Amino acid sequence: MKLRTKLFLIFSILAVIPLLVLTWYSYAHYREVTYQRLDELSGNLFHNAVTYADNTLDTVQRSIRFLTFYSSDGDYSVIENLKPFSEDTEGFSSYDIFYTNQHFNAIFRNIMATYDYITGIYIFTPSDVVFSCSQSSNTVSANYDPQGSEWYENALEDPGKFYVSSLIDPGIFTRENEEGSIYFSLSINDLYTHEFLGVILVTCDPEIFDLSTVNTMDDSVLLYIDNKDTSVTLYSNINDLPETFSEDDLKIRRTDLAVDSLELTAVFDYDSLYGEFSLTIFLLLVVAFTCIILCLVLAYVVTKNMIRPIEALSSTMSHQRDHKFSFSSPYMNRTDEIGTLYNEYGNMLEELDASIKRDYQDKLNILDAQMKSLEARINSHFLFNTLESINSMAEIDENEDIATMSLALGNMFRYAIKTPSEIVTLKDEIDHVKDYVSIQSIRFSGRFSLTLDIPAALYSEKVLKLILQPLVENSFYHGLDYCTAGDNITIWAERSGPVLYITVSDNGKGMNADTLESIRRKLSEEASFTELGHRNKQGIGLKNIHSRIELYYGKGYGLNIRSAPGEGTSITIKIPAL
Repeated sequence: MKLRTKLFLIFSILAVIPLLVLTWYSYAHYREVTYQRLDELSGNLFHNAVTYADNTLDTVQRSIRFLTFYSSDGDYSVIENLKPFSEDTEGFSSYDIFYTNQHFNAIFRNIMATYDYITGIYIFTPSDVVFSCSQSSNTVSANYDPQGSEWYENALEDPGKFYVSSLIDPGIFTRENEEGSIYFSLSINDLYTHEFLGVILVTCDPEIFDLSTVNTMDDSVLLYIDNKDTSVTLYSNINDLPETFSEDDLKIRRTDLAVDSLELTAVFDYDSLYGEFSLTIFLLLVVAFTCIILCLVLAYVVTKNMIRPIEALSSTMSHQRDHKFSFSSPYMNRTDEIGTLYNEYGNMLEELDASIKRDYQDKLNILDAQMKSLEARINSHFLFNTLESINSMAEIDENEDIATMSLALGNMFRYAIKTPSEIVTLKDEIDHVKDYVSIQSIRFSGRFSLTLDIPAALYSEKVLKLILQPLVENSFYHGLDYCTAGDNITIWAERSGPVLYITVSDNGKGMNADTLESIRRKLSEEASFTELGHRNKQGIGLKNIHSRIELYYGKGYGLNIRSAPGEGTSITIKIPAL
Protein backbone atom coordinates (compact mmCIF):
# COMPACT_ATOMS: atom_id res chain seq x y z
CA MET A 1 0.00 0.00 0.00
CA LYS A 2 1.36 3.39 -0.97
CA LEU A 3 2.29 5.94 1.69
CA ARG A 4 -0.29 8.39 0.33
CA THR A 5 -3.05 5.79 0.71
CA LYS A 6 -1.93 4.92 4.24
CA LEU A 7 -1.89 8.55 5.36
CA PHE A 8 -5.22 9.22 3.67
CA LEU A 9 -6.80 6.28 5.49
CA ILE A 10 -5.28 7.37 8.81
CA PHE A 11 -6.45 10.98 8.42
CA SER A 12 -9.87 9.82 7.22
CA ILE A 13 -10.32 7.49 10.19
CA LEU A 14 -9.15 10.15 12.65
CA ALA A 15 -11.59 12.65 11.15
CA VAL A 16 -14.59 10.48 10.28
CA ILE A 17 -14.85 8.34 13.44
CA PRO A 18 -15.18 11.35 15.82
CA LEU A 19 -17.74 12.86 13.44
CA LEU A 20 -19.72 9.63 13.36
CA VAL A 21 -19.62 9.38 17.15
CA LEU A 22 -20.66 13.02 17.49
CA THR A 23 -23.46 12.54 14.95
CA TRP A 24 -24.71 9.42 16.73
CA TYR A 25 -24.60 11.20 20.10
CA SER A 26 -26.37 14.27 18.68
CA TYR A 27 -29.01 12.10 17.03
CA ALA A 28 -29.61 10.07 20.21
CA HIS A 29 -29.70 13.20 22.38
CA TYR A 30 -32.02 14.99 19.98
CA ARG A 31 -34.30 11.96 19.83
CA GLU A 32 -34.38 11.78 23.62
CA VAL A 33 -35.11 15.49 23.94
CA THR A 34 -37.75 15.21 21.23
CA TYR A 35 -39.53 12.39 23.04
CA GLN A 36 -39.37 14.41 26.26
CA ARG A 37 -40.88 17.32 24.40
CA LEU A 38 -43.54 15.01 22.95
CA ASP A 39 -44.33 13.82 26.47
CA GLU A 40 -44.77 17.41 27.57
CA LEU A 41 -46.92 18.26 24.54
CA SER A 42 -49.04 15.15 24.90
CA GLY A 43 -49.46 15.78 28.64
CA ASN A 44 -50.58 19.35 28.01
CA LEU A 45 -52.95 18.29 25.24
CA PHE A 46 -54.44 15.53 27.40
CA HIS A 47 -54.87 17.91 30.31
CA ASN A 48 -56.61 20.45 28.06
CA ALA A 49 -58.88 17.74 26.64
CA VAL A 50 -59.84 16.52 30.14
CA THR A 51 -60.46 20.07 31.29
CA TYR A 52 -62.59 20.81 28.22
CA ALA A 53 -64.61 17.58 28.60
CA ASP A 54 -65.10 18.09 32.33
CA ASN A 55 -66.20 21.68 31.79
CA THR A 56 -68.64 20.54 29.12
CA LEU A 57 -70.09 17.84 31.38
CA ASP A 58 -70.26 20.24 34.28
CA THR A 59 -72.09 22.77 32.11
CA VAL A 60 -74.59 20.14 30.93
CA GLN A 61 -75.19 18.88 34.46
CA ARG A 62 -75.68 22.39 35.79
CA SER A 63 -78.05 23.23 32.94
CA ILE A 64 -80.14 20.10 33.59
CA ARG A 65 -80.18 20.64 37.36
CA PHE A 66 -81.05 24.27 36.75
CA LEU A 67 -83.86 23.08 34.51
CA THR A 68 -85.54 21.18 37.35
CA PHE A 69 -85.68 24.29 39.49
CA TYR A 70 -86.39 26.81 36.76
CA SER A 71 -89.69 28.72 36.69
CA SER A 72 -91.02 31.59 34.62
CA ASP A 73 -93.57 34.30 35.37
CA GLY A 74 -93.65 33.32 39.07
CA ASP A 75 -95.14 29.89 38.36
CA TYR A 76 -94.08 26.81 40.15
CA SER A 77 -90.79 25.20 39.25
CA VAL A 78 -90.55 22.06 37.15
CA ILE A 79 -90.43 19.89 40.29
CA GLU A 80 -93.54 21.55 41.69
CA ASN A 81 -95.34 21.12 38.38
CA LEU A 82 -94.44 17.41 38.23
CA LYS A 83 -95.88 16.51 41.63
CA PRO A 84 -99.50 16.14 40.35
CA PHE A 85 -98.27 13.53 37.87
CA SER A 86 -96.39 11.34 40.33
CA GLU A 87 -97.51 7.77 40.71
CA ASP A 88 -99.16 8.39 44.08
CA THR A 89 -101.15 11.37 42.92
CA GLU A 90 -104.52 11.14 41.22
CA GLY A 91 -107.11 13.54 39.88
CA PHE A 92 -105.19 15.46 37.16
CA SER A 93 -107.21 16.35 34.13
CA SER A 94 -106.40 16.76 30.44
CA TYR A 95 -106.38 20.45 31.03
CA ASP A 96 -103.74 20.03 33.70
CA ILE A 97 -101.60 18.07 31.26
CA PHE A 98 -102.14 20.69 28.58
CA TYR A 99 -101.43 23.57 30.92
CA THR A 100 -98.33 21.93 32.36
CA ASN A 101 -97.05 21.02 28.92
CA GLN A 102 -97.44 24.61 27.78
CA HIS A 103 -95.68 25.81 30.88
CA PHE A 104 -92.86 23.29 30.35
CA ASN A 105 -92.55 24.22 26.69
CA ALA A 106 -91.88 27.81 27.63
CA ILE A 107 -89.30 26.72 30.18
CA PHE A 108 -87.70 24.19 27.86
CA ARG A 109 -87.43 26.65 24.99
CA ASN A 110 -85.83 29.23 27.24
CA ILE A 111 -83.32 26.62 28.35
CA MET A 112 -82.57 25.52 24.76
CA ALA A 113 -82.18 29.13 23.74
CA THR A 114 -79.71 29.63 26.57
CA TYR A 115 -77.81 26.38 25.98
CA ASP A 116 -77.74 25.93 22.23
CA TYR A 117 -76.13 22.48 22.43
CA ILE A 118 -79.40 21.10 23.93
CA THR A 119 -81.60 19.87 21.08
CA GLY A 120 -84.45 18.23 23.00
CA ILE A 121 -85.88 17.83 26.53
CA TYR A 122 -88.22 14.98 27.54
CA ILE A 123 -89.70 14.17 30.95
CA PHE A 124 -91.20 10.73 31.59
CA THR A 125 -93.52 10.73 34.64
CA PRO A 126 -94.63 7.68 36.68
CA SER A 127 -98.17 8.27 35.45
CA ASP A 128 -96.95 7.68 31.86
CA VAL A 129 -97.47 11.34 30.99
CA VAL A 130 -94.62 12.60 28.81
CA PHE A 131 -93.70 16.24 28.46
CA SER A 132 -91.39 17.03 25.55
CA CYS A 133 -89.88 19.86 23.59
CA SER A 134 -87.49 19.57 20.64
CA GLN A 135 -85.83 21.95 18.23
CA SER A 136 -86.78 19.56 15.42
CA SER A 137 -90.34 18.97 16.73
CA ASN A 138 -89.34 15.39 17.45
CA THR A 139 -91.79 13.87 20.01
CA VAL A 140 -91.92 10.62 21.94
CA SER A 141 -93.97 7.85 20.34
CA ALA A 142 -97.43 7.48 21.93
CA ASN A 143 -97.01 3.77 22.71
CA TYR A 144 -93.44 3.93 24.03
CA ASP A 145 -92.94 2.51 27.51
CA PRO A 146 -89.59 3.41 29.09
CA GLN A 147 -89.89 0.72 31.74
CA GLY A 148 -87.08 -1.78 31.35
CA SER A 149 -84.98 0.44 29.11
CA GLU A 150 -81.34 0.61 30.09
CA TRP A 151 -81.16 4.38 30.24
CA TYR A 152 -84.36 4.54 32.32
CA GLU A 153 -83.41 1.81 34.76
CA ASN A 154 -79.93 3.27 35.26
CA ALA A 155 -81.42 6.66 36.07
CA LEU A 156 -83.78 5.05 38.62
CA GLU A 157 -81.05 2.88 40.11
CA ASP A 158 -78.94 5.80 41.29
CA PRO A 159 -81.09 8.94 41.80
CA GLY A 160 -79.17 12.17 41.39
CA LYS A 161 -76.55 10.54 39.13
CA PHE A 162 -76.40 11.26 35.43
CA TYR A 163 -76.56 8.48 32.91
CA VAL A 164 -74.93 9.34 29.57
CA SER A 165 -75.17 7.41 26.32
CA SER A 166 -75.00 7.87 22.57
CA LEU A 167 -77.51 5.05 22.01
CA ILE A 168 -81.19 5.09 22.91
CA ASP A 169 -84.04 2.66 22.39
CA PRO A 170 -85.23 2.48 18.80
CA GLY A 171 -88.82 3.62 18.38
CA ILE A 172 -88.76 6.05 21.27
CA PHE A 173 -89.24 9.06 18.98
CA THR A 174 -91.64 9.69 16.19
CA ARG A 175 -88.62 10.43 14.05
CA GLU A 176 -85.36 8.57 13.84
CA ASN A 177 -82.71 9.47 16.37
CA GLU A 178 -80.34 12.18 15.30
CA GLU A 179 -77.07 10.57 14.33
CA GLY A 180 -74.37 10.98 16.95
CA SER A 181 -76.65 12.72 19.52
CA ILE A 182 -75.64 12.45 23.16
CA TYR A 183 -78.35 11.57 25.69
CA PHE A 184 -78.31 12.56 29.34
CA SER A 185 -80.88 11.08 31.74
CA LEU A 186 -81.48 11.94 35.39
CA SER A 187 -83.99 10.83 37.96
CA ILE A 188 -86.14 13.73 39.35
CA ASN A 189 -87.13 13.47 43.02
CA ASP A 190 -88.79 15.80 45.47
CA LEU A 191 -86.14 17.58 47.50
CA TYR A 192 -87.98 17.17 50.78
CA THR A 193 -89.94 13.96 50.51
CA HIS A 194 -87.58 12.30 47.99
CA GLU A 195 -90.69 11.25 46.13
CA PHE A 196 -89.96 9.99 42.60
CA LEU A 197 -91.41 12.48 40.12
CA GLY A 198 -90.03 11.14 36.81
CA VAL A 199 -86.96 10.86 34.58
CA ILE A 200 -85.68 13.72 32.45
CA LEU A 201 -84.03 12.86 29.13
CA VAL A 202 -81.96 15.59 27.44
CA THR A 203 -80.59 15.21 23.91
CA CYS A 204 -77.50 17.22 23.03
CA ASP A 205 -75.77 18.08 19.81
CA PRO A 206 -73.00 15.55 18.96
CA GLU A 207 -70.55 18.46 18.81
CA ILE A 208 -70.84 18.89 22.55
CA PHE A 209 -67.72 16.79 23.07
CA ASP A 210 -65.84 18.14 20.03
CA LEU A 211 -62.22 18.21 21.22
CA SER A 212 -60.80 19.49 17.93
CA THR A 213 -60.34 22.93 19.47
CA VAL A 214 -57.81 21.54 21.97
CA ASN A 215 -56.26 18.93 19.67
CA THR A 216 -53.16 20.60 18.22
CA MET A 217 -51.74 17.35 16.84
CA ASP A 218 -54.54 16.49 14.40
CA ASP A 219 -54.61 12.88 13.20
CA SER A 220 -51.52 11.89 15.18
CA VAL A 221 -53.68 11.73 18.32
CA LEU A 222 -56.79 9.59 18.85
CA LEU A 223 -59.19 11.14 21.40
CA TYR A 224 -62.33 9.29 22.45
CA ILE A 225 -64.85 9.36 25.31
CA ASP A 226 -66.66 6.15 26.21
CA ASN A 227 -69.00 4.86 28.84
CA LYS A 228 -67.15 2.29 30.90
CA ASP A 229 -70.36 0.67 32.07
CA THR A 230 -71.77 0.04 28.60
CA SER A 231 -68.56 0.21 26.48
CA VAL A 232 -70.33 2.73 24.23
CA THR A 233 -68.17 5.37 22.59
CA LEU A 234 -69.66 8.86 22.89
CA TYR A 235 -67.03 10.73 20.95
CA SER A 236 -64.03 9.94 18.75
CA ASN A 237 -62.07 12.33 16.58
CA ILE A 238 -61.01 9.44 14.31
CA ASN A 239 -63.44 6.77 13.20
CA ASP A 240 -60.84 4.18 12.25
CA LEU A 241 -57.34 3.80 13.67
CA PRO A 242 -54.93 5.18 11.02
CA GLU A 243 -52.41 2.82 9.44
CA THR A 244 -49.68 5.23 10.52
CA PHE A 245 -50.30 4.24 14.15
CA SER A 246 -47.49 1.91 15.23
CA GLU A 247 -48.17 -0.30 18.23
CA ASP A 248 -44.52 -0.03 19.27
CA ASP A 249 -44.66 3.76 19.54
CA LEU A 250 -48.15 4.33 20.99
CA LYS A 251 -48.50 6.38 24.15
CA ILE A 252 -51.87 5.90 25.85
CA ARG A 253 -53.33 8.19 28.53
CA ARG A 254 -56.78 7.76 30.12
CA THR A 255 -58.70 9.20 33.06
CA ASP A 256 -62.22 9.38 34.46
CA LEU A 257 -64.29 12.47 33.71
CA ALA A 258 -66.65 14.46 35.89
CA VAL A 259 -69.34 11.85 35.22
CA ASP A 260 -68.01 8.68 36.86
CA SER A 261 -69.08 6.32 34.10
CA LEU A 262 -67.28 8.34 31.42
CA GLU A 263 -63.62 7.92 30.59
CA LEU A 264 -61.42 9.99 28.28
CA THR A 265 -58.69 8.13 26.43
CA ALA A 266 -55.92 9.71 24.36
CA VAL A 267 -53.70 7.59 22.10
CA PHE A 268 -50.58 9.38 20.86
CA ASP A 269 -48.70 8.00 17.87
CA TYR A 270 -45.16 9.06 18.77
CA ASP A 271 -43.79 7.62 15.56
CA SER A 272 -46.07 9.86 13.50
CA LEU A 273 -45.45 12.85 15.75
CA TYR A 274 -41.74 12.24 15.63
CA GLY A 275 -41.97 12.40 11.85
CA GLU A 276 -42.80 16.07 12.16
CA PHE A 277 -39.33 16.57 13.57
CA SER A 278 -37.75 14.54 10.75
CA LEU A 279 -36.72 17.70 8.91
CA THR A 280 -34.43 18.62 11.78
CA ILE A 281 -33.03 15.09 11.85
CA PHE A 282 -32.58 15.22 8.07
CA LEU A 283 -30.74 18.54 8.34
CA LEU A 284 -28.57 17.09 11.11
CA LEU A 285 -27.67 14.09 8.97
CA VAL A 286 -27.03 16.31 5.93
CA VAL A 287 -24.71 18.51 7.97
CA ALA A 288 -22.92 15.45 9.36
CA PHE A 289 -22.60 13.89 5.90
CA THR A 290 -21.33 17.19 4.48
CA CYS A 291 -18.77 17.46 7.27
CA ILE A 292 -17.61 13.90 6.58
CA ILE A 293 -17.22 14.65 2.87
CA LEU A 294 -15.32 17.86 3.67
CA CYS A 295 -13.07 15.96 6.07
CA LEU A 296 -12.35 13.32 3.42
CA VAL A 297 -11.59 16.01 0.83
CA LEU A 298 -9.43 17.88 3.33
CA ALA A 299 -7.63 14.65 4.25
CA TYR A 300 -7.01 13.96 0.56
CA VAL A 301 -5.71 17.49 -0.11
CA VAL A 302 -3.50 17.51 2.98
CA THR A 303 -2.18 14.03 2.22
CA LYS A 304 -1.51 14.94 -1.39
CA ASN A 305 0.37 18.12 -0.46
CA MET A 306 2.36 16.31 2.22
CA ILE A 307 3.28 13.30 0.11
CA ARG A 308 3.80 15.04 -3.25
CA PRO A 309 7.43 16.06 -2.49
CA ILE A 310 8.24 12.55 -1.22
CA GLU A 311 6.59 10.95 -4.28
CA ALA A 312 8.53 13.30 -6.58
CA LEU A 313 11.81 12.40 -4.83
CA SER A 314 10.93 8.69 -4.94
CA SER A 315 10.15 8.90 -8.67
CA THR A 316 13.39 10.78 -9.33
CA MET A 317 15.43 8.22 -7.41
CA SER A 318 13.73 5.22 -9.08
CA HIS A 319 14.43 6.66 -12.56
CA GLN A 320 17.99 7.74 -11.80
CA ARG A 321 19.49 5.01 -14.00
CA ASP A 322 20.72 6.86 -17.06
CA HIS A 323 23.87 8.29 -15.41
CA LYS A 324 22.49 11.81 -15.60
CA PHE A 325 23.39 13.15 -12.23
CA SER A 326 22.07 16.67 -12.66
CA PHE A 327 19.29 17.31 -10.15
CA SER A 328 17.13 20.34 -9.54
CA SER A 329 13.79 20.82 -7.77
CA PRO A 330 11.82 23.74 -6.32
CA TYR A 331 11.57 21.78 -3.08
CA MET A 332 15.28 22.37 -2.52
CA ASN A 333 14.41 25.92 -1.40
CA ARG A 334 12.35 24.65 1.53
CA THR A 335 13.81 24.89 5.03
CA ASP A 336 11.98 21.93 6.56
CA GLU A 337 12.80 18.21 6.51
CA ILE A 338 11.64 17.92 2.88
CA GLY A 339 14.14 20.57 1.81
CA THR A 340 16.85 18.74 3.77
CA LEU A 341 16.08 15.48 1.95
CA TYR A 342 16.20 17.12 -1.46
CA ASN A 343 19.42 19.02 -0.76
CA GLU A 344 21.15 15.98 0.71
CA TYR A 345 20.09 13.88 -2.27
CA GLY A 346 21.40 16.56 -4.65
CA ASN A 347 24.71 16.66 -2.76
CA MET A 348 24.92 12.88 -2.90
CA LEU A 349 24.39 12.89 -6.67
CA GLU A 350 27.09 15.52 -7.13
CA GLU A 351 29.55 13.52 -5.05
CA LEU A 352 28.63 10.33 -6.90
CA ASP A 353 29.06 12.07 -10.25
CA ALA A 354 32.45 13.36 -9.21
CA SER A 355 33.46 9.91 -7.96
CA ILE A 356 32.37 8.23 -11.20
CA LYS A 357 34.22 10.80 -13.26
CA ARG A 358 37.36 10.23 -11.23
CA ASP A 359 36.97 6.48 -11.64
CA TYR A 360 36.42 6.79 -15.40
CA GLN A 361 39.35 9.16 -15.66
CA ASP A 362 41.58 6.72 -13.81
CA LYS A 363 40.56 3.88 -16.12
CA LEU A 364 41.14 5.99 -19.20
CA ASN A 365 44.52 6.99 -17.87
CA ILE A 366 45.39 3.34 -17.43
CA LEU A 367 44.28 2.53 -20.99
CA ASP A 368 46.19 5.48 -22.32
CA ALA A 369 49.26 4.39 -20.39
CA GLN A 370 48.95 0.88 -21.80
CA MET A 371 48.72 2.23 -25.34
CA LYS A 372 51.68 4.49 -24.79
CA SER A 373 53.63 1.59 -23.32
CA LEU A 374 52.90 -0.43 -26.46
CA GLU A 375 53.92 2.46 -28.63
CA ALA A 376 57.14 2.90 -26.67
CA ARG A 377 58.13 -0.70 -27.25
CA ILE A 378 58.20 -0.19 -30.96
CA ASN A 379 60.81 1.96 -32.62
CA SER A 380 58.31 3.65 -34.84
CA HIS A 381 60.88 5.53 -36.92
CA PHE A 382 62.83 2.40 -37.64
CA LEU A 383 59.61 0.54 -38.56
CA PHE A 384 58.31 3.27 -40.87
CA ASN A 385 61.74 3.70 -42.55
CA THR A 386 62.05 -0.03 -43.11
CA LEU A 387 58.57 -0.26 -44.62
CA GLU A 388 59.32 2.72 -46.87
CA SER A 389 62.54 1.00 -48.03
CA ILE A 390 60.66 -2.23 -48.79
CA ASN A 391 58.04 -0.28 -50.72
CA SER A 392 60.70 1.54 -52.76
CA MET A 393 62.52 -1.69 -53.59
CA ALA A 394 59.24 -3.34 -54.63
CA GLU A 395 58.41 -0.47 -56.94
CA ILE A 396 61.94 -0.61 -58.47
CA ASP A 397 61.50 -4.34 -59.01
CA GLU A 398 57.98 -3.69 -60.20
CA ASN A 399 56.54 -6.06 -57.57
CA GLU A 400 53.08 -4.55 -57.07
CA ASP A 401 51.92 -6.95 -54.33
CA ILE A 402 54.88 -6.23 -52.07
CA ALA A 403 54.50 -2.50 -52.65
CA THR A 404 50.80 -2.61 -51.82
CA MET A 405 51.30 -4.69 -48.70
CA SER A 406 54.14 -2.56 -47.35
CA LEU A 407 52.17 0.65 -48.00
CA ALA A 408 49.03 -0.72 -46.37
CA LEU A 409 50.98 -2.02 -43.39
CA GLY A 410 52.68 1.34 -42.95
CA ASN A 411 49.33 3.11 -43.06
CA MET A 412 47.96 0.73 -40.43
CA PHE A 413 50.88 1.30 -38.05
CA ARG A 414 50.77 5.01 -38.58
CA TYR A 415 47.00 5.09 -37.88
CA ALA A 416 47.32 2.95 -34.76
CA ILE A 417 50.34 4.70 -33.27
CA LYS A 418 50.45 8.24 -34.54
CA THR A 419 46.78 9.28 -34.57
CA PRO A 420 46.68 12.07 -31.92
CA SER A 421 43.08 11.44 -30.65
CA GLU A 422 41.13 8.41 -29.53
CA ILE A 423 38.07 9.80 -31.37
CA VAL A 424 38.22 9.62 -35.18
CA THR A 425 35.78 9.82 -38.07
CA LEU A 426 34.02 6.77 -39.40
CA LYS A 427 35.87 7.35 -42.71
CA ASP A 428 39.23 6.99 -40.94
CA GLU A 429 38.12 3.71 -39.43
CA ILE A 430 36.90 2.41 -42.80
CA ASP A 431 40.21 3.40 -44.46
CA HIS A 432 42.05 1.48 -41.75
CA VAL A 433 39.87 -1.56 -42.48
CA LYS A 434 40.54 -1.22 -46.22
CA ASP A 435 44.32 -1.31 -45.59
CA TYR A 436 43.90 -4.50 -43.58
CA VAL A 437 41.69 -6.10 -46.25
CA SER A 438 44.13 -5.19 -49.04
CA ILE A 439 46.89 -7.07 -47.23
CA GLN A 440 44.70 -10.15 -46.62
CA SER A 441 43.43 -10.10 -50.21
CA ILE A 442 47.01 -10.39 -51.48
CA ARG A 443 47.76 -13.15 -48.99
CA PHE A 444 44.69 -15.19 -50.01
CA SER A 445 44.65 -14.28 -53.71
CA GLY A 446 41.40 -12.33 -53.50
CA ARG A 447 39.30 -15.28 -52.38
CA PHE A 448 37.05 -13.03 -50.20
CA SER A 449 35.46 -9.63 -50.65
CA LEU A 450 34.52 -6.63 -48.44
CA THR A 451 31.11 -4.98 -48.97
CA LEU A 452 30.43 -1.49 -47.62
CA ASP A 453 26.83 -0.29 -47.10
CA ILE A 454 27.32 3.07 -45.42
CA PRO A 455 25.42 6.28 -46.31
CA ALA A 456 27.80 9.07 -47.36
CA ALA A 457 26.40 11.33 -44.58
CA LEU A 458 27.64 8.96 -41.90
CA TYR A 459 31.30 9.03 -42.91
CA SER A 460 31.78 12.19 -40.88
CA GLU A 461 30.34 10.65 -37.67
CA LYS A 462 32.79 10.45 -34.76
CA VAL A 463 33.69 7.00 -33.44
CA LEU A 464 36.21 5.47 -31.06
CA LYS A 465 39.48 4.49 -32.75
CA LEU A 466 40.37 0.86 -33.54
CA ILE A 467 36.90 -0.71 -33.09
CA LEU A 468 36.19 -1.92 -36.67
CA GLN A 469 39.44 -3.51 -37.87
CA PRO A 470 39.58 -6.02 -34.98
CA LEU A 471 36.01 -7.09 -35.77
CA VAL A 472 36.86 -7.56 -39.46
CA GLU A 473 39.94 -9.51 -38.46
CA ASN A 474 37.84 -11.64 -36.08
CA SER A 475 35.34 -12.36 -38.91
CA PHE A 476 38.17 -13.26 -41.29
CA TYR A 477 39.93 -15.68 -38.95
CA HIS A 478 36.97 -17.20 -37.04
CA GLY A 479 34.04 -16.65 -39.35
CA LEU A 480 35.48 -17.25 -42.82
CA ASP A 481 38.15 -19.55 -41.34
CA TYR A 482 40.81 -18.17 -43.72
CA CYS A 483 38.40 -18.26 -46.68
CA THR A 484 37.50 -21.93 -46.19
CA ALA A 485 34.01 -21.35 -44.74
CA GLY A 486 32.89 -18.13 -46.41
CA ASP A 487 33.94 -15.40 -48.85
CA ASN A 488 32.29 -12.11 -47.83
CA ILE A 489 32.44 -9.55 -45.03
CA THR A 490 29.87 -6.74 -44.97
CA ILE A 491 29.97 -3.47 -43.05
CA TRP A 492 26.82 -1.34 -42.87
CA ALA A 493 25.86 1.62 -40.70
CA GLU A 494 22.73 3.58 -39.81
CA ARG A 495 21.72 6.31 -37.42
CA SER A 496 18.54 6.10 -35.32
CA GLY A 497 17.95 9.28 -33.41
CA PRO A 498 20.88 9.90 -31.08
CA VAL A 499 22.33 6.41 -31.58
CA LEU A 500 24.75 5.17 -34.28
CA TYR A 501 24.70 1.47 -35.23
CA ILE A 502 27.62 -0.17 -37.15
CA THR A 503 27.38 -3.84 -38.05
CA VAL A 504 30.14 -6.20 -39.22
CA SER A 505 28.76 -9.47 -40.59
CA ASP A 506 30.13 -12.46 -42.51
CA ASN A 507 28.72 -15.46 -44.31
CA GLY A 508 31.05 -17.86 -42.54
CA LYS A 509 30.48 -20.92 -40.43
CA GLY A 510 28.88 -19.15 -37.45
CA MET A 511 28.99 -20.56 -33.93
CA ASN A 512 26.88 -22.82 -31.77
CA ALA A 513 24.67 -21.64 -28.91
CA ASP A 514 27.12 -22.57 -26.16
CA THR A 515 29.97 -20.63 -27.72
CA LEU A 516 27.72 -17.63 -28.38
CA GLU A 517 26.45 -17.67 -24.80
CA SER A 518 29.99 -17.91 -23.46
CA ILE A 519 31.09 -14.86 -25.47
CA ARG A 520 28.02 -12.85 -24.42
CA ARG A 521 28.62 -13.74 -20.78
CA LYS A 522 32.22 -12.62 -21.07
CA LEU A 523 31.18 -9.34 -22.63
CA SER A 524 28.82 -8.67 -19.73
CA GLU A 525 31.61 -9.03 -17.16
CA GLU A 526 33.13 -5.89 -15.67
CA ALA A 527 36.32 -4.72 -17.35
CA SER A 528 39.53 -5.60 -15.48
CA PHE A 529 42.94 -4.04 -15.84
CA THR A 530 46.43 -5.46 -15.50
CA GLU A 531 49.31 -3.57 -14.02
CA LEU A 532 50.21 -0.32 -15.67
CA GLY A 533 51.90 -0.80 -19.02
CA HIS A 534 50.83 -4.39 -19.52
CA ARG A 535 48.05 -5.87 -21.64
CA ASN A 536 45.94 -8.90 -20.77
CA LYS A 537 45.49 -11.92 -22.97
CA GLN A 538 42.37 -10.46 -24.58
CA GLY A 539 44.54 -8.03 -26.54
CA ILE A 540 42.31 -5.81 -28.60
CA GLY A 541 39.66 -8.51 -29.19
CA LEU A 542 35.92 -8.38 -28.64
CA LYS A 543 36.04 -7.92 -24.86
CA ASN A 544 38.62 -5.15 -25.19
CA ILE A 545 36.49 -3.26 -27.73
CA HIS A 546 33.32 -3.70 -25.65
CA SER A 547 35.08 -2.51 -22.46
CA ARG A 548 36.58 0.54 -24.18
CA ILE A 549 33.18 1.56 -25.57
CA GLU A 550 31.54 1.20 -22.14
CA LEU A 551 34.32 3.20 -20.51
CA TYR A 552 34.03 6.03 -23.03
CA TYR A 553 30.28 6.14 -23.54
CA GLY A 554 28.80 4.46 -20.46
CA LYS A 555 26.63 1.44 -19.76
CA GLY A 556 24.13 0.49 -22.43
CA TYR A 557 26.61 0.91 -25.28
CA GLY A 558 28.94 -1.73 -26.74
CA LEU A 559 28.73 -4.91 -28.81
CA ASN A 560 25.82 -7.20 -29.57
CA ILE A 561 26.54 -10.56 -31.23
CA ARG A 562 24.14 -12.72 -33.24
CA SER A 563 25.18 -16.02 -34.79
CA ALA A 564 23.96 -19.45 -35.79
CA PRO A 565 25.82 -22.50 -37.17
CA GLY A 566 26.11 -22.27 -40.97
CA GLU A 567 24.49 -18.82 -41.08
CA GLY A 568 27.45 -16.59 -40.27
CA THR A 569 28.01 -14.08 -37.52
CA SER A 570 26.85 -10.49 -37.09
CA ILE A 571 28.41 -8.07 -34.58
CA THR A 572 26.66 -4.70 -34.03
CA ILE A 573 28.34 -1.72 -32.41
CA LYS A 574 26.02 0.67 -30.53
CA ILE A 575 27.49 4.09 -29.73
CA PRO A 576 26.03 7.57 -29.28
CA ALA A 577 26.05 9.84 -32.30
CA LEU A 578 28.33 12.72 -31.28
